Formats: sequence, structure tokens, C-alpha cells
Amino acid sequence: MIRYTTATDQGIEIEQITNQPCLYVDQWMWGLFAKDSELRQRFIESGTKVNATIMYSVVTIIELSQINDPKQIQATVDVMDSIDYGFSDANPSHVISKEKKLEVPGGGAFYGTNPATDLRFMENFFLNVSNPLNPFRVSDLIRITDDQIRTKFRRLGESFDGLNSIILTARAHAEALARAKKRHALKELTRERFPYTQDIYRFAIDFVVANETMKMPSKEWRDLLNTVVPVAYFDLVLLDKRWCHFIHTNCPLSYPDIAKVFSQNELDDFFSALINFWG
Repeated sequence: MIRYTTATDQGIEIEQITNQPCLYVDQWMWGLFAKDSELRQRFIESGTKVNATIMYSVVTIIELSQINDPKQIQATVDVMDSIDYGFSDANPSHVISKEKKLEVPGGGAFYGTNPATDLRFMENFFLNVSNPLNPFRVSDLIRITDDQIRTKFRRLGESFDGLNSIILTARAHAEALARAKKRHALKELTRERFPYTQDIYRFAIDFVVANETMKMPSKEWRDLLNTVVPVAYFDLVLLDKRWCHFIHTNCPLSYPDIAKVFSQNELDDFFSALINFWG
């Protein structure tokens, strides 16, 4: 949850408190919530029972803001406002930079704040948009204006264009391609302890570079971004089938070093892990 802790002439302070298990919910699951009311209720009841937290990123909020069907909007609102929430940074490079800056000597813990927390997102929406004197619902975030949505998507698209350029350059350069394929085959870790954000991100980029015919449209980049930080920091993560398979087969790590990941055909396993999270 987000709560206001201090309000003075100098401004307002806010803090984020998240309870385990922390969840990432992929877009296909939000779509299923609208189609299957029993599934939606099962998710709400299970998540509430174990005091779970759904983690949202700017990418997630932008995607949810694109929903036009009234039934799906209502289903989305029902889930968002029924389970506790938190906000994470979708950009692996930002998170890795914060990890290097904030990690204590010896590693494994951080000064001040969790590197996966998106402080800029919290500041923009809660200090500049939200009125601290009014009750806040997390579903309010998907009711942003069309202009805001178009601006965010344009910026995301520009960042994806830059990533595609890097990928194409690496594939066209024989030595760079050979290095990526070698790293992809070896799958060696550079860290000895949590969090493994840098390793997961490197595995993902090498996976894309080494698979020379793999296309990376905007949706695929969003799926990649929605994989790295959640898998590095959260507990239970629902992913697109391709990226769930990627974690299972291309990442030499498993729970509890990284999240447990589930695709759409593993929902029973997901619910079992959720409801039995605390044993």
C-alpha cells in the first residue's frame, strides 16, 4: 500500500509498504478476469486470504488504461481495489543502477529504499495528481486521459526503437553475435546472491540476440520488461507463455532466488502456490 506519513509546509512524504506474497499479473490474466467471474472471485479470495500484494508498473498501468470494454473495465477495477498494491520500476536498467548505488557492503541488502520501487511513478501520481486529502483507490490510475496515454506510449515506442537498434547491430556484428551466443549457451551468473536483476536482463537480451529470426515488436518488448524485475524481486509471477518458458529453460535460477513463474496453462499450480504460500 501507499500511505502518507508526513504533511508539512515543506511538502508531503509518502511510503510504500508491501506484503508477501508479491504478485505480477500479466495482461492475459486481466482479460480472463472479465470473461470468468468465478476465476476472478477465486483470485480475489485467495489473494485476500494470504494478504498478497499486486505489483504494478507504469507499463502495466498504461496497458490497463487501454481497456475499452465496460465489462472488462469493471472486472479490472474489482480486482485492483480488492487486493493490496505496490509500484515497481519496469525498467531493468534503472533498477540495476539503483542496486549498484544502494547496495550495502557485502551485498544482499540496500540503503534507504528497495531498488525495484518506482519512486518517480509514486511522486508523479501521488504528489502531483492525487489529492492526499481524498481516499485513494489504485484503480483511479487507469482513468488517465487519452493525451497522457498517447504520450506514454510514444515514449515507450521510442525506447523500444532504441532497443531494437541495439539488437540488430549486435546481430549484424559477427563478434558481438558470437559473444551473445556464447553467453547464452553458458548462462553464467555474475552475482552470488539476490537480487539477480542484471543476470536475468542479460540472459533475456542474449536470448533475443542469439535467436536471429526472432521479431521484437512493442508487445514483445513490454513482455520482456514485465519479466525481468518481477522475476528478480517478486514471489509469484504470471507471464506470457514465451517468457515463462524462457525463465524455465534459460535462467539457471529457481525459487526462492527468483520468483515462481506460471503461464496461462498453469493456473491451478499458481493458485496452489498462492493459497499455500505461508504453508
